[in-house]
Amino acid sequence: MKRLLFIYNLHSGKGLIRNHLADIIDTFNKAGYETVVYSTQERADATRLAKELGAAYDLVVCSGGDGTLSEVLDGVMTIDEKRRPKIGYIPAGSTNDYAYSLGLPSQMKRCANVIAEEKFRAVDVGKFQENSYFVYVAAFGAFTEVSWNTPQKTKNALGHNAYILEGIRQVGNLKPYQVRFSFDDEEIAGECIYAMVYNSFSVGGMKNISGQNVELDDGKLNLMIVYRPDNAVDFSVMLADLVTKNPNSKFIANYEISDLIVESDSDIDWVLDGEYGGSHKKVHIQAMPQAMKIAVPAETIPQEK
Repeated sequence: MKRLLFIYNLHSGKGLIRNHLADIIDTFNKAGYETVVYSTQERADATRLAKELGAAYDLVVCSGGDGTLSEVLDGVMTIDEKRRPKIGYIPAGSTNDYAYSLGLPSQMKRCANVIAEEKFRAVDVGKFQENSYFVYVAAFGAFTEVSWNTPQKTKNALGHNAYILEGIRQVGNLKPYQVRFSFDDEEIAGECIYAMVYNSFSVGGMKNISGQNVELDDGKLNLMIVYRPDNAVDFSVMLADLVTKNPNSKFIANYEISDLIVESDSDIDWVLDGEYGGSHKKVHIQAMPQAMKIAVPAETIPQEK
């Protein structure tokens, strides 16, 4: 009999998983899975469970926000590739950026059906330093603290608007970072207020924020750098460039990378998939080509060329 480990975060979103848990488990059972269920109790619980138990299962399914999926990935990636389970995701967070990129339905029961259909896509993920991974974004700078500083109760009550409100509160706290980016025989240095490495069509609830083409399985990650504006007029121009996705902006630069080193003279706080990723002077980020096999609707799987 096939085995499925189901890990869910009861506090994600508005706790809607409570109303769907029985139906979800029933769907998995009818698909021929022996299903073992765990509810996370604290941060990194999903990582621990996936790491300690995942190798004994064919499929590890999680329900929560993108951070819960990221925790599961961290655990699964410690397992030898030959024994590494596939992943299923039932989004239940406030923004669900990555679920949008995968084309997953917003209804939990429909997501369970997608997982039961066992159509999997191999997608790229990011490796951060030596032992951490991210599903879709690693970032620092302006507003990145919003995702992990916004109280869970506020997220549950206001959804995506909670991030917007917290972001407005932080507008006056923007600060520049003197940073060096090294990749593909290039080195770029300058003062930026924000940078992100990503592999998603949506970040922070904003669709196609950079205006760049993103492929989830091309072995590359995208890098976006927002440079410091010198004055209020430049700041307005920069915001307009972000909104219009101006490809000729002097404040915004976009690249494709597979191996990146980010260095600064002082510690910088990083955010991985919406969760705090530590403070670092030097960061090494690598693309891990098609390292995660995740259940998606059959119609979203690209046809082989």
